[in-house]
Amino acid sequence: MVTGAGLSGAVEGQDGVPALDAEAGVASIRTPEGRLLIRAVALSMPRSAPAQGKRARQFERRIGAIERIRERATARGETPPPLDQILDQLVAPLCLRAIFGIDPPASGYPELLVDRLLGGAPAPRPA
Repeated sequence: MVTGAGLSGAVEGQDGVPALDAEAGVASIRTPEGRLLIRAVALSMPRSAPAQGKRARQFERRIGAIERIRERATARGETPPPLDQILDQLVAPLCLRAIFGIDPPASGYPELLVDRLLGGAPAPRPA
């Protein structure tokens, strides 16, 4: 469970209703099909302006969901991290693993990323 300022109710939700089921989100990239889909989207589009627009539309629903979580956190008096920070510290590590075929740890990885995002868990030290 994630606690701490910023999105404290984002994983658990209010009234027992999950607002963000991180494990379910990761489950899709644990399958070969899910990883293949992410790779196909990431690698098949050129860098042209129309292609960038298509990529943006692919992520509009996900970004909208993140923004709704941020809005609920703000309504509770919390200060959620900016969207870019959420994308960089939570979404990007999961997508990077999917693109390169690196399986996430068996369980707890999404919660660890959320804890790090909210300042509740230290980042790993370089070797």
